[in-house]
Amino acid sequence: APHQGDEVHYLWTDTATPPRMRSTAGTRLPELATLPVPTPGRHRELWTPGPDGPVHTLLSTPDPTTGRRPPLVFLVHGGPADHDRDAYDPEVHSLVASGFAVARVNYRGSTGYGPRWRTAYGAGVGLTQVADLVAVRADLLRRGLARADAIGLWGTSWGGYLALLALGTRPDLWQAGVAVKPVADCAAAYRTGTPALRALDERLFGGTPDAVPERYARSSPLHYAAEVRAPLLVIAATLDAKCPPGQVRSYLDALRQAGAAHESMWLETGHDGYTGAHHVAVLRRAMGFLDQHLRRAPAAHRTPRPSRDGVSGGTGPSGAPGS
Repeated sequence: APHQGDEVHYLWTDTATPPRMRSTAGTRLPELATLPVPTPGRHRELWTPGPDGPVHTLLSTPDPTTGRRPPLVFLVHGGPADHDRDAYDPEVHSLVASGFAVARVNYRGSTGYGPRWRTAYGAGVGLTQVADLVAVRADLLRRGLARADAIGLWGTSWGGYLALLALGTRPDLWQAGVAVKPVADCAAAYRTGTPALRALDERLFGGTPDAVPERYARSSPLHYAAEVRAPLLVIAATLDAKCPPGQVRSYLDALRQAGAAHESMWLETGHDGYTGAHHVAVLRRAMGFLDQHLRRAPAAHRTPRPSRDGVSGGTGPSGAPGS
């Protein structure tokens, strides 16, 4: 924000530091609310070779307490026209403080790395981005920064879509997944979504679902629902216009028919605009789910017991189990 003369007031942050107000002229500015304890963990960046250039990852790890590597969560950003920044993120803080390592990958399609990177979809919509997540996973294992038996995915919106797609197309690589307000069926989301998102889909896929149905099917998590092996938590919203609830319900039905162990949680909200209570509820549910499947249970004994309808502890909009 510009002020009189040449003074500018601005916010400064990095992954380890919540935002602070500063002035180019050294003016004393009000203090923002601060956290009661220092931000935990260690933070670094990595570059993984890829077909369209190196993939940039922000890696946060808890302070070591034992010689064993902590479980790792890929926190997948949405968009796709967005990117993770070296900036404070409360979800990263919560995960690291709870003993998880966090990888934030700026996969192809992300902003911030030039137009070639933003438009690189050579392997197909979603599948290109999953390939980058898979490549970074392999790189982290090669560097000794992760354990192959304790890696999960957590994404919201387009990030939730990529989490579902990765779980279905590469089911052998992940031990747990959380998808919040995701695209689960590309064609159905197109038909019931907003005009702006329909225009985006037409640009990404090269046409409508009627014109290029095979492209939508190939990139749709629903197409691979029967292949999902890792325990999965799906959190959706009943009033969501961007990732409509109907296509999420179809995906959950497909998981049930396949006998895939999963849970569901429904929020009475739209796509955006969490209340504080909803945000905390999602954070607690997702953190508890990842803790259960990535840390508490040994790899050889981590198969959940589905309930009679194939859902592990899911709740519907009214609180009824099994939605």
